[in-house]
Amino acid sequence: MFELYLLTFNCARTLADPQTLAPSFFDALPKTSAVPDLVAISLQEIAPIAYSFLGGSYLKPYFDRITTTVQLAADIHSNGRDQLEHVATRSLGMTGLMIFAKPQFSHRIQWLQSAGAGVGFSNMGNKGAIAMRLGIARTGGETLNLTFAAAHLAPMESNIAARNKDWEHIVRNLVFLNDDDSAFSASDEGEILASRTETPIDKDGLFDNAGHLFFFGDLNYRTSDSPPGPEDHMAYPQPTSAETSASHYSTLLKRDQLIREKTANRTLHGLLELPIDFPPTYKYATPQRSTSKLAEQSVEDKWSWSKHRYPSWCDRILFAQQDPKSKLEAKRYTALPVQATSDHRPVALALSVRNEQSTGSDQDVFRSPFSINSEWKARRDAARRWEVIVGVLSYLTLTSKGQAILVAILGGVFGSLWLASRL
Repeated sequence: MFELYLLTFNCARTLADPQTLAPSFFDALPKTSAVPDLVAISLQEIAPIAYSFLGGSYLKPYFDRITTTVQLAADIHSNGRDQLEHVATRSLGMTGLMIFAKPQFSHRIQWLQSAGAGVGFSNMGNKGAIAMRLGIARTGGETLNLTFAAAHLAPMESNIAARNKDWEHIVRNLVFLNDDDSAFSASDEGEILASRTETPIDKDGLFDNAGHLFFFGDLNYRTSDSPPGPEDHMAYPQPTSAETSASHYSTLLKRDQLIREKTANRTLHGLLELPIDFPPTYKYATPQRSTSKLAEQSVEDKWSWSKHRYPSWCDRILFAQQDPKSKLEAKRYTALPVQATSDHRPVALALSVRNEQSTGSDQDVFRSPFSINSEWKARRDAARRWEVIVGVLSYLTLTSKGQAILVAILGGVFGSLWLASRL
């Protein structure tokens, strides 16, 4: 048995603030519990598009902030008794996935595979999914597979069909590889996996040999099929709304698109979600208070909603128990406090992974709703070429350093032309 913790956070293209995020990071755990053995973090809109598409060192400061947050959170929660160390990071465009583990648990990680599929314009990674599959050693020499997929689907209230189609494209094009060193799946790996020699069969899809599957991120399903009118924001929920009131946030769940589309078997096939008993996670106006005051605030007295979006549960964590010899025991599903750096609340899920006495059956495993796209690699490579082009152009036109380079280049060109005209 071991403890697993998942968190999803839309960073809003801004560096996370460890001082405000770390104290509430483990809010889905009892105060007296130990730090989880394994932590998986889904990140969306990690950084501005230029840095996200170029990847590598451009993203390092953004991921470093999350690493600092996790290590500080472990220190706070355990009063310095427990630590978490970085296992691996993968990114695809603006979406990232980070894995951390306790030092005493990390030796059980036998291997790691990764996969990525963009669903943005020209299949680029402004939207899409990045995934990792870990092989965890268990008694008897067997391995438990854990599959984590961090996702960001199409935005806007009316794009329900587009979100459903994004799910289909992700399932069709996420193909797991050993030692994937492509630029499309930029990676950073610590020393933990450096000495591992086992390499399992690869080129499986999301549901193939998934073990337990976790799909989490900014899925963007809303509580209305159309944007709000100019006065609708006046009825948005507040912490003071009674549960029996028509203005309580729970009334919005009756209109939740994800629940509706899942029930109709149009999206996220075979995945489960715990009941939602926390406020909507999007869209909050930029908090008009300092981060220090935000960290000190223990009770929310007002939610500052953006007027042009219906409050919605965009940020979700779903799972499927795909290993017949193991059982997931989901404990708590909750939202963390509003962060001054983002218009989304982070969302967390705590689980226990237990050995199952019964041997189970392959018939208990949910089969993939879609077949793998035979052109997945060509699709992936073409999208990466577009990402590099867009990343370079964005860097040159949207960043101060890039603009300075562009001015220097143009100055050199026009200077050369002027000199040529004088000769």
